[in-house]
Amino acid sequence: MRTQATIRNALWGILQQAVLCVLGLLSRRVMLQTIGVSGVGLNGLLTNVLSLLSLTEMGVGSVIIYHMYAPLANGDWEKICRLMQFYRNVYRRIALAMTGAGLLLVPFLPYLVNGVHYSHSYVTAVFLLFLAQTVSSYLFSYKRSLLSADQKQYVITIVDLVFRIVSVIGGIAVLLLTRELLCYLFFLLITGILNNLALSRRVDRLYPELLRSRAQLPRERRKKIFRNVRDLFIGKLSWTITSSTDNLLISALVGTIQVGLYSNYTIVLNTLTNVVNQLSAAMSGSIGNLLATGSKAHVDAVLRRLLFLMYGIASFCCTCLLCLLDPFITLVFGNEMVLDFPVVCVCVLNFFLATMRIPVWNMLSASGLFKRDKYISIAGSTVNLVVSFVLGKEIGMLGILIGTTCTYAIQFVLKILLFYRRFLHRPCRKLFLQLGLYLALTLALTGCAYGLCSWIATGVAIADFVLKGFLAAGFSLGSNFLLFCRTDSFRALRQVFYDSRNRYKSNKSRATGEKGGMA
Repeated sequence: MRTQATIRNALWGILQQAVLCVLGLLSRRVMLQTIGVSGVGLNGLLTNVLSLLSLTEMGVGSVIIYHMYAPLANGDWEKICRLMQFYRNVYRRIALAMTGAGLLLVPFLPYLVNGVHYSHSYVTAVFLLFLAQTVSSYLFSYKRSLLSADQKQYVITIVDLVFRIVSVIGGIAVLLLTRELLCYLFFLLITGILNNLALSRRVDRLYPELLRSRAQLPRERRKKIFRNVRDLFIGKLSWTITSSTDNLLISALVGTIQVGLYSNYTIVLNTLTNVVNQLSAAMSGSIGNLLATGSKAHVDAVLRRLLFLMYGIASFCCTCLLCLLDPFITLVFGNEMVLDFPVVCVCVLNFFLATMRIPVWNMLSASGLFKRDKYISIAGSTVNLVVSFVLGKEIGMLGILIGTTCTYAIQFVLKILLFYRRFLHRPCRKLFLQLGLYLALTLALTGCAYGLCSWIATGVAIADFVLKGFLAAGFSLGSNFLLFCRTDSFRALRQVFYDSRNRYKSNKSRATGEKGGMA
């Protein structure tokens, strides 16, 4: 059941990102044509500012999901209803706190925006629309958490996909008609509220028990949850610093215009990251169920298989990214939008580390080791800020991104040590050797593919792009197949695929037979 749920959630997530990738690129092109690189840079900057403000959520969502695993596995709906009532009240307070924090930040916005022609009042209006959109989402977040914990991430994906298509197509129309960022953001606010309302109604239909109970959580239980939230907040802070301060530092140290150039790359990188994160979201509920019911040895084996799977995805994506990112940006946005090659290399390396970390982060979140994990988060965020600021002043954008690389690497190593020593109680030296091999192979395959692609020069840009794409993808897939086709990890994943396919066919045949019998 866990495997089926993960695959179903992942497939819907990948479909969603495939659709949104095409629409997102079209939307970004229209944004550049209508509001210019300054507007795109302002949009990207304030998006990261709101990500920092989301710290008021303090990691409550992760704690919700963690505390849901056991009662969902046991079918204890009384406890689930008590938890949901508690989380609803907490999220309402979070929405209020975030509103206050956002309003307090308004006077400081001129110090963050650098090198663009927008007035302070205009920037404030844009920021308030961003704030309203983010705050409104927190009023419904607790219901999303229930679906995720219950291995029904695909329900979230389907509802979000429908409204995302509407918001992108409608947003493009608004931009073309008005050429105004404020109108565009107001439209996104309305569609976002409708999206959350639709998902809320869907949860009410799936879980009618929630509507029949208003029981409150015992005081001792609430105290325990708040202790977990306190410990997890440090991790939330660290991740937000790692993922959301790059644009802020680039704007402050290099210029807001550079944020616009960098955002053209991040729209591609983030699309791929979101696809991979769909795997993370798809497997999170299953991992929680595994840790609640499975043996330590089985958890270890599953983690190794997941890391192998993520290596295959990461090495393929990194090879294609290094070979195709610059040609793609040139084709879609123009040659003047291309960043320096070392910056692109670090972006690709960060993508690799961000992809490989997913199984470890999921396992650690589901293990409940929030208290000890916070010290790793403090170390990572400190390194990120120091390295990014120092190198950013010296070498600009490249130095800021290297700070992110250092954070990923340090936290990856320390979180593995924590999980193995405190939860699995097993040695992890072999796992580190395995990860070192994956990194070395990815660097080698990516470098070789880039060298081969540099020989392609037909004189037609689109033909070069297609040929490089086939070469990079084929080289990565073929090399990894030859290297790993006889390994236990490859055989195990292949068997999981075959078992899932056969189970799907069996269920489909059973459903067809039942319909025939009824007829």
